[in-house]
Amino acid sequence: MHAIWVIGKNTFREIIRDRILYGLLVFAVILLGLSLAIGQLSFTEQARISVDFGFAAMNLSAIIIAIFVGSSLVSKEIEQRTVYTLLVRPLSRSQFLLGKVLGLALVNVVVLMGLSVVLAGILYSIGQPWDWDCSLVVLGVLCESLVVLSINLLFGAYSKPMLAVTFSIGIFLIGRSMDSLDFFAQKSESAFFRGFNFVLQRSLPNLSKFNWSNYPLVADQVPLKPFLMSLVYGLGWLGVCITLTALILRKRDFT
Repeated sequence: MHAIWVIGKNTFREIIRDRILYGLLVFAVILLGLSLAIGQLSFTEQARISVDFGFAAMNLSAIIIAIFVGSSLVSKEIEQRTVYTLLVRPLSRSQFLLGKVLGLALVNVVVLMGLSVVLAGILYSIGQPWDWDCSLVVLGVLCESLVVLSINLLFGAYSKPMLAVTFSIGIFLIGRSMDSLDFFAQKSESAFFRGFNFVLQRSLPNLSKFNWSNYPLVADQVPLKPFLMSLVYGLGWLGVCITLTALILRKRDFT
């Protein structure tokens, strides 16, 4: 466990020092500012628009970090041959992978916490308090980003970073459309379409399960049981993808 923490801490420091991350943070803060400006265009729906746009900006930032930073998380170590100096020590490839995941997860936690403070200030300025439901929405965003990260690492274990990015973006878009696809499949009379939907629903993660951004305004509170089931669902996908990635790395020859 100590080895995983050391790798994670060093990965966190390495990513935090990357200037690309700060460019992304500036972009995210600008989007959050736009949420206030766009919300002011509507006097009746100002809070709803600001909340929706604000959480969308946070979600986009977390997914971009998971995909574009995660795609080179392991491959960069292999290309720069720094992985050799790590693996000659009493450190397994699984520990190396878990440390990398931990480091990027900590980056996403810090980024989301910072953006939450900014969004909470924006919501306070329009009379919409930050409550427990908003925190649960952010937790859902974090869980979704970790699932996308694990899928990205799985693709990156046997392909180039650019291919991993392309595949991950495709999985993300499909995962976000799962509920809509299932709705249309249930209404369809095509047996092929229903069968295709059945296979797809059980082969890819349904990322819509982590989207709770509407609840702070349209419902009294986020339903706790479905929320917890979604977190277990996300942790299940995270565990499966990390396990498969570790198995691939164990068989891979770095020489």
